[in-house]
Amino acid sequence: MATVDTIKTYRTNDLYLRDNKSVIKPADTAKTAGSGKTASTESPAVKTDTVTLSGDVAVARMREALGLPPTGRLSREDFQTAADSGEEAVRANLDSAMEKLGVDPDQTVSLSLNTKGKLVIKETFPQKAALEKQLNSDEAFKAGFTRLSTNTEILDFAADLQTGARSMSLASFMNNESGDSDWNSLFKLAEDFNELKSGKDPLQIIAGLSHRETPFELVHPAGEDTTA
Repeated sequence: MATVDTIKTYRTNDLYLRDNKSVIKPADTAKTAGSGKTASTESPAVKTDTVTLSGDVAVARMREALGLPPTGRLSREDFQTAADSGEEAVRANLDSAMEKLGVDPDQTVSLSLNTKGKLVIKETFPQKAALEKQLNSDEAFKAGFTRLSTNTEILDFAADLQTGARSMSLASFMNNESGDSDWNSLFKLAEDFNELKSGKDPLQIIAGLSHRETPFELVHPAGEDTTA
């Protein structure tokens, strides 16, 4: 199972991790009175001061990696906006890569991330291996695809949870009118809720759950159906 660890392909300016160089300054030296020796004008405590980043920094970096606001409450619209803008860029770059390799523009290409975070193509065609290699060597493309994949999976997972919850009737359960599939859906919902409450970073847990339950696949050309 691929987890959100695939976000490691994302490259940023690391605004949250830049060394605070003003915290540790080079020790100035000065002549000690009457001794001719030099001594540091800083105390030992200042020389060894370090900066410890809080857990909120990691959360902010992950949100930025997904194209989301680094702080504040997140809404469905935030994920949808990030997914929509990400898909447009990914498709444009995929079209360009296919053109460079001479791949037929009408060739169906189903692209997804495997369990190791590598981009793979479902279909078989002459330039498949070359296209996979080119896409995997493009760190910017991989980062963009990972953002698109994670945001879309979270949206699909949320939609599935809502659909499952709405389809279950409490009266049916109370009157023993529900089948095994209904009970399984209820238990599954409870398990997912417990998993979401088990960690400090709900976004990371949701990303892992959604990848497992609603894995994303980008299909080229847009609108092509590969389920048949």
